[in-house]
Amino acid sequence: MFPTPSYAALAPTDRAARTAGRWATRSLSGLGTIAAIALTACGGNDAPAPLASKPLAEACAAYTSTALPHGAKITRTELRKAEGTLPDVCIVRGQIVSSPDSTIQWAVELPTLAQWNGKTLTIGGGGLDGFIPTDDPWYQQLVGPSANPYVKISSDSGHQSRGFEWAKNDVALRNHAFDANHFVLEVGTAIATEFYGKRPVRRYHMGHSNGGRSGLISTQKYPQDYDGVVAMEPAISQQAHQVNLGPNVIQHIFKSRDNWLSPAKVALYAKAETAACDGLDGLKDGIIGNVEACNYVPTDLLCKGADSDSCLTAGQVETIRRIYSDHKTPVTLSRGAVGYPRFGRGGAATSDWESYMFGPSFEARESFNHMAVTEAARVVEGNPTADILRHDPTQYAAQYLRLAQMIDGIDPDISAFADKGGKLLIWYGLSDTCVSLYRTAEYFDTVKQRLGASKVQGFARMLTSPSVGHNLDGPGTDPLSMDLLAALDAWVEKGNAPDKLIATQFAPGTRTPIAQRPVCEFPKFPRYNGTGDVSKAESFTCSAT
Repeated sequence: MFPTPSYAALAPTDRAARTAGRWATRSLSGLGTIAAIALTACGGNDAPAPLASKPLAEACAAYTSTALPHGAKITRTELRKAEGTLPDVCIVRGQIVSSPDSTIQWAVELPTLAQWNGKTLTIGGGGLDGFIPTDDPWYQQLVGPSANPYVKISSDSGHQSRGFEWAKNDVALRNHAFDANHFVLEVGTAIATEFYGKRPVRRYHMGHSNGGRSGLISTQKYPQDYDGVVAMEPAISQQAHQVNLGPNVIQHIFKSRDNWLSPAKVALYAKAETAACDGLDGLKDGIIGNVEACNYVPTDLLCKGADSDSCLTAGQVETIRRIYSDHKTPVTLSRGAVGYPRFGRGGAATSDWESYMFGPSFEARESFNHMAVTEAARVVEGNPTADILRHDPTQYAAQYLRLAQMIDGIDPDISAFADKGGKLLIWYGLSDTCVSLYRTAEYFDTVKQRLGASKVQGFARMLTSPSVGHNLDGPGTDPLSMDLLAALDAWVEKGNAPDKLIATQFAPGTRTPIAQRPVCEFPKFPRYNGTGDVSKAESFTCSAT
């Protein structure tokens, strides 16, 4: 969730501007095509030089193919000149017409032969998809400069709308849920093999939110697809989010202005919560590290007279209580799941509370969570004007179950992915107020129960960063400073498990580094040792208490 580019999948400046205004059976034939291409490319010494050996502009203009898997057709090629940290690439664009109701638009970015590292990177989307991630600067920023030597692959997941109305169609739903990335990966692999004259040696996936879910579900549905997956804040239980958050939190917030928090009230609460919980990790540094020990309830902020920005109403205190409470609407979803967990502490100090809970104004109702539950309600009701304030999920249990059984990425049996040598790296900001980190933690526990903790430790990690929200901002360390893609590649290629990652904290509004912290495996967090330079990671130990 899931965030669409108009909400969470945006750089902070773009996100603020847009918010203010406002998820097979054909794989065998595809593999056969790729295998044939690979054999053709493995000729003897007299084999022709690969197309990529020519200047990139010439090779790009000349590239064509009539043998792509899944009926994929190329619509055009284009040269994108280097800009910022991005190098020159040839972009091959095309489509797969899966059905009259679902066409997958895709793009494959090809670097020069000299730069290509022999690997591919599928970049997952966000929100309800409907756009091509490699065309969005935020997603290029997400994967970072380490991704530039890769062939980058992405798609709109089979629909061109940012809404959810297409979910009434089963083919479109399958494409969004897991098929589109699988099909386009095979297309991208075939294109790379033709263009460079050799098949990619590694294939990775990296995504955030719904893009993290699409990577995680690939380890369950198509375990042979990727050698490694980075799933950042994966939205693995989207209908559970909608069914439970809608009636228990969103309806309460937008039922009365007295329950809604303005940016000034959010800032008031954030300051008080930080003051109450900051030192629980051994150091007062503006970061709430020990989230499990933070039980602050803002009764001290209750208005004693007229409502103002310096106090909270009883309805606003209740809103905060609900954000930090588990939610349980009696609707059973996939694998018998009922309910949705609370959100992590510290979100008020990030942009998450405005983006996901409250939006820019009470009247606008433009928070992402309000949009997500409304879109789902309209699908299950079959009513394009359904109002979430009057929607009762218990009356549409079968409809929600249909969606969840397709979209949920919660199958704990990822043994096939593990047995083929795949590596899984999950990361969360502990202050995420869009997708509950506790839901993914519950799922990760079921994987350990199914496969055994020791086996899981050999191929998977769930890492977290305190005081970082779903928008990847906050007073904590910058998650992009970890370079998760490079960490994944080192794990796959060299066996270096990501157990000593360090993230950097920057001065607010700048790229000036001011401190570093270890990146800990959940449920541990960085605890100050009591001595040593507070700006250095070695002065902290990952601790569970």
